[in-house]
Amino acid sequence: MGLNAVIIPMGDLTPEERALWQEWQRARPQTRSPFFNIGFSDAVAREGSGVAVAKLYEAGRLIGFFPYQRRGGTAYPVGAPMNDYHCVIGDPQIRVALEDVARLLPVKRLSVNSWIGPDNADADERYQRLSTCQAIIGPDGYDAWFENRRSQHNKYFKDKARSRRGMEAAFGPMRVQIEQANHALLDQLISLKRQQYRRTGRHDIFGPEWTRRLLHRLLNGDDGFKASLASLWAGDTLLAMELSLHADGVWHFWFPAYLETGAKYSPGIWLSLETMRLVNPDGYGEFDYGFSGEAYKKYFCDRSEQVVEAIVGAGDWTQLVGHASRRPDLAVSIQRRWAAIEASEPHLGGRVLGTVLAGRGLIGRLARKESSK
Repeated sequence: MGLNAVIIPMGDLTPEERALWQEWQRARPQTRSPFFNIGFSDAVAREGSGVAVAKLYEAGRLIGFFPYQRRGGTAYPVGAPMNDYHCVIGDPQIRVALEDVARLLPVKRLSVNSWIGPDNADADERYQRLSTCQAIIGPDGYDAWFENRRSQHNKYFKDKARSRRGMEAAFGPMRVQIEQANHALLDQLISLKRQQYRRTGRHDIFGPEWTRRLLHRLLNGDDGFKASLASLWAGDTLLAMELSLHADGVWHFWFPAYLETGAKYSPGIWLSLETMRLVNPDGYGEFDYGFSGEAYKKYFCDRSEQVVEAIVGAGDWTQLVGHASRRPDLAVSIQRRWAAIEASEPHLGGRVLGTVLAGRGLIGRLARKESSK
């Protein structure tokens, strides 16, 4: 008997299965991220739609769980497009490849953007290989970690110290607060993110109500798994915020937002550093910065994780457009934009509107690019 799956609602997991999920999740370093915590899937199932769990069996024995959400004929990892890591949460001794999961789900295709798994090293040309990066604070604590980073990148951190002095001269002493239940401040962060999405032409993932409700639910989590909101102030002026997800010693920087007032003073850098300094004594030694594309992250991160982005199964219209364009970069851009729209928008009307707006934005950017040549 080979690999097979039983699909159930998240709420139908038995207490024994939930305990096994948590045991397996904590047993593998690759699944230490808060996105693999059962609390994340629980929260999405309560606020989202189409959420289910594939219980994977081999030779009749339960070997893993894969939580996902269905959008039409496509399966996305639970909480997409806000889920920054995904794979099978399962027996550490058993390999379950991405293609195996896609084959067992009752959908046409599986779309992932940050798959962690044993098949990443030999993923074929259909897949995009990407890297994420992490800062690891050792047993000597934050001060020793920071001194090490500063000695390696002296010029960079001197420049940031100068920015901090300028910020404090302009606004007053800097301070960072970490709060777990300030829902008014969270609404302000969401508003800033929505403005950013409109300004940059990205899909507004906070347009659908369920994504906003999810963040508020996570802010009310328990001490073992929750979201926290860090804010940076200079004097009485708010300059930066970031919502992070954390559990089991891992702190995942998630949704940052900055106010234009103090942008030139690099408030986001100091918000990250001060957050790390404040929570490290509480047992947080791993700080995940997500995808490693932004240049500033190299000054903080000392570890990387390879992930895979792929659509496995029957192709959708974005792949046809990509092939027709004969431009791999355009194909990837279209697929990513559609994935963000489809995963976040549970209703057809939202997907249609999102597609129209994304198309206008893409055409505008291509026209500007051509005119600048």
